[in-house]
Amino acid sequence: MDLFSLPALAIYAFFLGVTMKIADLLDEHGLKWFPGDKLLFGFLWGFFGVLLVLSRIDIANILLARILAYIPRKRLDYFNHVLAAVMIFIAFAWKFPFNQLIFLSFFFTFLVFGFLRDYYGNHRGKKDFLYAVNEPGLYYLVATLIYGIVVRDYAAFLVFTVMQLSYNAVKYGFYYAGWSREI
Repeated sequence: MDLFSLPALAIYAFFLGVTMKIADLLDEHGLKWFPGDKLLFGFLWGFFGVLLVLSRIDIANILLARILAYIPRKRLDYFNHVLAAVMIFIAFAWKFPFNQLIFLSFFFTFLVFGFLRDYYGNHRGKKDFLYAVNEPGLYYLVATLIYGIVVRDYAAFLVFTVMQLSYNAVKYGFYYAGWSREI
């Protein structure tokens, strides 16, 4: 299998979503596995992000937009989060040119819907319908689906769908198993 074939990208996206959420659970939600677990999962999150960044210019710019949209939302709030983000930034700077149209379209989409998610969760209550609709991060899927339709290439949609589904599977799985205090 080619290192950057579509099946390989789906595998990287799966592990990116899993390691991203586990890194978060280790910091903020009371999960403890072993000494150094936070650092390891931050590194793995960055590693799988780097593999995706090195794959295609559109996926690289969309992932960069997602990571940079975390900054004003204060979501890169632990060392392992920052480690992953820095690894992704360096890989992007090394490999791909900045595509302003792709990046800005996704950055502002992720920023606006991310702030809405934060607002509904912090100010309106987690039981609110609008929070429940926005909480799973479906805007990542919708945005990449629209992009796929426009450019007639669904690789980014596949990658971000797999990533978000694996992220949500870990998030809800740990919560419902009682290993996480909150969603």
